[in-house]
Amino acid sequence: MDTNQPIDPNTQAELNQPLEKKEGISQEDQAFLHDLVAKVESGQIDLHKPSSLINEAVYSSLPEDKRGKVDFDAVNLLTQCRNIYELWKATGQASFQIENMVRQVRLTKERLEGISGDVYII
Repeated sequence: MDTNQPIDPNTQAELNQPLEKKEGISQEDQAFLHDLVAKVESGQIDLHKPSSLINEAVYSSLPEDKRGKVDFDAVNLLTQCRNIYELWKATGQASFQIENMVRQVRLTKERLEGISGDVYII
């Protein structure tokens, strides 16, 4: 026997919205988010082309093994950037999810660039 009651579509839509973070996100994360959104909307970053994240001037000077690592990491970073952009476009507001996702990408990028140099344009 099915004991689930139907949920009103308006209630479901409200439940599906990320929780707004009224105090906003940190200035550092906000700057990173706006930079990412601007680069996507200007076409500088193509959310389906990992190489669009790569700073070619730095990348071309790396040894082959580091370039392979940068390529691999670019795929992962781009997936996360795409998720951030899609959530931002859907809500347009600071949320706990946006904050967590932006911070994760920003810190991952900083860690990777500590190894390979300023190899990503985000």
